[in-house]
Amino acid sequence: MTNTVTVIGLGPMGQAIARVLLLAGREVTVWNRTVEKAIHLEELGARIAATPREAIRQSEIVLISVRGNDLVRRILTDAEVAGTAAILLNLSSDTPASARQLAAWVADQGIRYLGGTMLTPSALVGQSGSTAVLGGDRAVYEKARSILEIVAPELSYFGDDPGAVAALDLALLDAFWTTVAGWSHAVALGRAEGLNANSLVERLTSIVHLAAQVGTGISHDAEAGKYPGEVSTIASAHTTLRHLLQASADRALDTGVPGAIEGLLRRAVDQSRGEDGPSRLVSMIEQGG
Repeated sequence: MTNTVTVIGLGPMGQAIARVLLLAGREVTVWNRTVEKAIHLEELGARIAATPREAIRQSEIVLISVRGNDLVRRILTDAEVAGTAAILLNLSSDTPASARQLAAWVADQGIRYLGGTMLTPSALVGQSGSTAVLGGDRAVYEKARSILEIVAPELSYFGDDPGAVAALDLALLDAFWTTVAGWSHAVALGRAEGLNANSLVERLTSIVHLAAQVGTGISHDAEAGKYPGEVSTIASAHTTLRHLLQASADRALDTGVPGAIEGLLRRAVDQSRGEDGPSRLVSMIEQGG
């Protein structure tokens, strides 16, 4: 069992990972650009490294969680990691293209590597249901598994392409933040018209659940290349979005969120796709703007 772990990057996720590993009895070395974030971890037994180079050479496993793969590469370059024996696990979010580029560069350095993502908020790291997805060499995944399962008991191997993991991460965040933005706009519109935001919660929750049911059909239809409009049509949805834009303008609200959706629906109508169902939006998005 692997006992020595380094955590590089002590944002909320990195701090949570280091804390969970320390509580599990692992020897943990940490490094962060600002050392202040490491002090409370030192009180729990972590060793603070002065440099990334020192941190990486202290452990069998190195977990990196920073803001993007460009920063990961700069840290690794400065640390002169070529030929390092440690297994590198990169949990930094970025684009699929950058994930593949970084994986190729790391391979050229002769380093065992996995790219991945935590699909769990930092507050839930290490708890039952905490989820992580990793991509890369399966043998490396098996070697790192004992550490990863401490951090994320619900652990998944997603194949040998780290770029696929990055795509999954961004797809989920796309749905999450679009939903959060829509919810926020709904609350703002309701409040502008005199509704109490708390009174909207139950009904908005039901609408989000309904959207998930519709979304299941969209996923199936997109793969099948079908766009049935028997239940609802883009033309009908476009009318609704026009009303929503007008109501927002009447109250001087920001119309960026509904405006983007209305623009997409309008483009579909202009292309004579108005009688198609909402699954047609996938192909519209795939066409680009």
